[in-house]
Amino acid sequence: MNRRRPPSATRAQGGFILLTVIAMLVVLVLLASAVATISDRMRRDQQLADTRLEGELAADSTRATVLYLLGTQRFTFAGVTVDDQVKLTAFEQTEKAAGEPVISNLPVGNELRLDSTVYRGLGTSRFALQADSGLLSVNWSNPVVLQNWLHRMKVPFEQQGPMFAKLLDYQDPDDLYRLNGAEAEQYRAAGRPPPPNRPLATPLELRRVMGWGKVLAPLSDRQLLDTLTASRTAQICINTAPASVLALLPGVTPAMAERVVDMRRLQAFYQYEAVYELLPTLPRDNDLVSLHPGGSGTLAIWPADGTSGWLLHWTVTPFDDGGQPWRIDYELRLSARPRNGRTPAREATTPLLTDPPAAHP
Repeated sequence: MNRRRPPSATRAQGGFILLTVIAMLVVLVLLASAVATISDRMRRDQQLADTRLEGELAADSTRATVLYLLGTQRFTFAGVTVDDQVKLTAFEQTEKAAGEPVISNLPVGNELRLDSTVYRGLGTSRFALQADSGLLSVNWSNPVVLQNWLHRMKVPFEQQGPMFAKLLDYQDPDDLYRLNGAEAEQYRAAGRPPPPNRPLATPLELRRVMGWGKVLAPLSDRQLLDTLTASRTAQICINTAPASVLALLPGVTPAMAERVVDMRRLQAFYQYEAVYELLPTLPRDNDLVSLHPGGSGTLAIWPADGTSGWLLHWTVTPFDDGGQPWRIDYELRLSARPRNGRTPAREATTPLLTDPPAAHP
């Protein structure tokens, strides 16, 4: 005999099944939403990783291209050339016509400037070249210029003498103690590594010199690298020095320094008389200033605006044994370059840095 379930029991069972189905649907919807969110996040992370990789590859290609130009192209008063163009003075043209070998330093007009001008590289990368000749050498610069730099940082004059004594003790090859200097004994007593008794290898090493670390503490590494070099250069190049360094020359005011930078953007200086006309208070001492950028400096590269990059120090070595065209002396990480800086990046006037690269004949 079949028994029928009470209607209430049937309704209860149907309601339970409905609730179970709804709950399962909710769970499935939540799972689908979670999977979609995770998938979207993974896709965005992968896109970001791909973009970062592409940027780093483009920056690395830019690095190789610029080093190639530095090692193979001529340097003029304006910077490093990017093709085979040459400009000659009337006298040089006469010498060339007579069959004499001529090496001209006259600006061509399309050089990559060596004064920290920012250029567009391959892809989204940016780069800037800075010649050592435009910076203060912590190993060789004129003491007057270094004193002006310390004065700008409000270091009392009576403190500067002991600082230079300690710097010389850090650099010289002996252990003789200068008045107010510091040798290995003083460093060990302070719990610090002894001086290497050699010229500084990088500008940042100046922080290790006793008496200098505290003075330099307010400055970032980038600020030091923008002002100092460790290379052997005693003169300041008018064509490559930033305005902040030009203003350290005797008799040069910040306004005068800015005017020099504005003028050389139009035409690089290739005669000292033009410099002395623009800077009449500058002592006429060619041991103090120069016009040619020289063969060493730094290359700063950023994969893109707003990303961190790196800085390497290069030295052109065409006469080294084995024919090595350049040498990388050291390499450092850089902080991110601000997005949409005040000065937009310039186009490099060479097909080697177009994107995609132009085909070579």
